[in-house]
Amino acid sequence: MLLIMNKITMSIVALFFSINVLAADIELLHAKEWSVPKQAATLLTMPAINKSMQKLKKNVNTVLKLKYPGGDEGTLWVSELRSWLIALGLSSKRIELVPGSAISTTIELEVLPL
Repeated sequence: MLLIMNKITMSIVALFFSINVLAADIELLHAKEWSVPKQAATLLTMPAINKSMQKLKKNVNTVLKLKYPGGDEGTLWVSELRSWLIALGLSSKRIELVPGSAISTTIELEVLPL
């Protein structure tokens, strides 16, 4: 019974965070999506990256906030993503790294005004 209650509680928490993420116009990059071999063309087919890069191109007075999972794995992942974004032409000055993604298997990408 306790196990079922824990699963229900976790589901409600995950749903709450998902609703908040969607309301804030945040793109989600999932770990499963990122686990493929990477090339510039491959990255630009990932919806979260593609949409974020399009928003950044439309307004140069914006920055990209990357909210990533904590720990070593999350730090390595966001560092690799940051490197790829710079390779795609985004200035490092326009990238802000923030630990603490709402979902441990995602990086949240949010384009914000300067």
